[in-house]
Amino acid sequence: MRRVIRLLTFLGLLCAFTTVAADAVVTRLENLVSELPEGSVYSIQVRDPIKGKVLFEQGAHLNLIPASTLKVLTATLAYDALGQEFRYSTHIASENKVTGKGVVNGAVMLSFSGDPSLKREHLNDLVVQLKENKIDTIAGDLWLDGAVYSGYDRAGGVSWDDLNICFAAPAAAMILDRNCFYGWLKPGKKEGDPAIMEYDRPEWNLEVDNRVVTQKSPDEERCTQKVRPSAEYEYELQGCIAPESRPLRMAFSVSNVERAVERFMYGLLEQHDISLKGRIIAGRPELNMPYTIAEHHSQPLPELLRPVLEDSDNLYSDSILKTVGRQTSGKAGSYETGIESARTLLGNKGVGFGSSRLVDGSGLSRYNFISAATLVDILMLGWKQWGEESPWLNQRKRKEQWFKTGYMSGVRSMAGYVFPDNGRPLVFAVILNGLMPPLPATDKEMRAFRQDIRAFHRSFLKVLGDSGKTLDISAK
Repeated sequence: MRRVIRLLTFLGLLCAFTTVAADAVVTRLENLVSELPEGSVYSIQVRDPIKGKVLFEQGAHLNLIPASTLKVLTATLAYDALGQEFRYSTHIASENKVTGKGVVNGAVMLSFSGDPSLKREHLNDLVVQLKENKIDTIAGDLWLDGAVYSGYDRAGGVSWDDLNICFAAPAAAMILDRNCFYGWLKPGKKEGDPAIMEYDRPEWNLEVDNRVVTQKSPDEERCTQKVRPSAEYEYELQGCIAPESRPLRMAFSVSNVERAVERFMYGLLEQHDISLKGRIIAGRPELNMPYTIAEHHSQPLPELLRPVLEDSDNLYSDSILKTVGRQTSGKAGSYETGIESARTLLGNKGVGFGSSRLVDGSGLSRYNFISAATLVDILMLGWKQWGEESPWLNQRKRKEQWFKTGYMSGVRSMAGYVFPDNGRPLVFAVILNGLMPPLPATDKEMRAFRQDIRAFHRSFLKVLGDSGKTLDISAK
């Protein structure tokens, strides 16, 4: 009897100690949150994925702008819906068999699948396959088929002044080299001369209407360049570059994807001495194309998810979301079908979306609103289904943690897993909105403000990393 009493006494003291220690951890987190800038809004939750117990939360169900932390939804959805063996396929098909004379009679169709990893060299490989099959003439039209996707190439809520930048490249079914092209802007020989634009790959036939002038800025400030729409070119580039300026690196998203692919294909066929008797037409013909005459496959899905989570690639994320929509709904892929699939498939497995609003798979849109509780639900689902065998945890660089960050003007967020010494993870999401220093602010003040936010994130992760046993997540 005395042994029982001593055991109960010990367990009571242990429970009391654990409660006090856990309260200390919660207090540390509360103190961190209380030091966030005035005017900021936050949604935070920490949960034990085994017990499902909420260990800390503040504003956990507030729907805020997540930025790129939304990519954890896209990755989890894609891995669940498509599977690790999924690959994209890009192929050329014909209406008729190839004749013995190397002629394809009738129409030929180049079908795109929304493969975000597709490069121009892969199209070159497809044309090489035609040559290897002794094809030297296409007697009909060449159709460029992008019907697997429908709707806009960009989601609503993407900032208009980001549209020419590579991280906001259009997520169309036709994707070549991430729908981006590069060059160097150099000053002319003397003041008043036009600036010189030299492209990395001039054979891609992608150009801007360069109207930049070599001159010192008339208002005594640094010369800048502005990008405007253009009907004939990808963009019109205006402004000035100082005579003594070093070459400026320029990166542009493709503004007209169909036109870009059409121009490239004309040049590619000519390069390989394949005669095209018809036209190149963007669209899907009302014809049966039963004969596949060239084909390319992407890497499997786990490799395609690396750019999503490691490089935070928006194009990969949005294209993969659209692909899930197409594969699961039977309709053309779009932002709408992708989000509908996410709500249905993940919702049926326990993810509570509540009144969240989602419009893309990358987090690039400012129309996205989601809570920390929903992001934690998604991460909990990932842990429940695959544990450390998911591609993102299996390939993580740091054993003690894995998380996805999100950055946007006024937004800093992170969501992921922290693995304390006991090896069991803590699942967390932190979404911070409204992050602005008192204005006007100097460059030095802005840098200090950003450093303070980064310090908050580091401290938050450290508290979680130190608190595994304290928060009683070791017992099953």
